[in-house]
Amino acid sequence: MTIHVDEKIRLDQFEKKHGQAIFDLASQNKNYLNKWLPWVDNMQSVDFIFNYISASNQRTKEGHEITFVIFYNDTIVGRIGVYKIDHQNKIGEIGYWIGEEFQGNGTVTKSCEALINYCFSELKLNRIEIRCGTENQKSKTIPNRINFIQEGIIRQGEFLHDHYIDLILFSMMKEDWENNLFRNLARNIHPVKSIL
Repeated sequence: MTIHVDEKIRLDQFEKKHGQAIFDLASQNKNYLNKWLPWVDNMQSVDFIFNYISASNQRTKEGHEITFVIFYNDTIVGRIGVYKIDHQNKIGEIGYWIGEEFQGNGTVTKSCEALINYCFSELKLNRIEIRCGTENQKSKTIPNRINFIQEGIIRQGEFLHDHYIDLILFSMMKEDWENNLFRNLARNIHPVKSIL
């Protein structure tokens, strides 16, 4: 499946064929990503990524998550997905990362907006959450930029390498998103187009 974000950005469902490129990108950005992503330390070979893809695909079949690679001008620049999908309560959690050299183009913001559209229109979710380390300035800019509500702090919500960090919990409800749709259209973010 592909989500077309704009003329430069698309999201392709994460598959084995993307594994080497994601491994190379994460390896090149290891010091940068390691500040906030605990799994980077465990990535010793491309097999780590292939194993993740297999497990992720199984969770997708079970309806618990769906993950994508982010393409910018046909180059893989990062990853994004909706995780911990709770169909009973219609909740999902979005996570993302991008190579340091690809920041500053609005790629993650636009990708998040397209994925949120997909979550509300196709997955029929009612609530989207984003969690960021309280000190992760770049990551928490994204939910702030697209009008998520900051609900509070999850104290010691994640174990990062050798210590716990606090997380900010952001949320967006379907009705809030629909009420702010004019903002998306003004920024040329159109309802998601999917190719199955």
